[in-house]
Amino acid sequence: MAKTINADELKKNREQYILIDVREQEELLGGNIDDSIHLPLGQLIRKVRKTEKDEFSPDERHRLFLVLTKQVDVEKSLGKKICTYCSFGYRGDLAAEELVKSELKVDIVNLEGGFASWENKNGNGTKTY
Repeated sequence: MAKTINADELKKNREQYILIDVREQEELLGGNIDDSIHLPLGQLIRKVRKTEKDEFSPDERHRLFLVLTKQVDVEKSLGKKICTYCSFGYRGDLAAEELVKSELKVDIVNLEGGFASWENKNGNGTKTY
């Protein structure tokens, strides 16, 4: 099980994290956390595994993962932690575990309770229609 962060703590320290939403496309209709990267779990796993070749150091894996997730400003993102989330926490935990196993050189956490917890505490998810 990956480390977790609760919605209150994430809100207080939001600028320290790259948020990765691992839900499926249709789940985004219910909203998402502002500025998160949408990368469904299956895609995240495939992209992480592309970085697991022996010739990549943890630093290089981290950079490559950011590029593969289409993180626009890789240099600014290098100092940030990664927080995964899904609807209720289970898939976010799987994603965080996959990232931890890949030995990215970054702190990785999962949003405890997922988007449901964020929306319940903050009520400010972005609705996409």
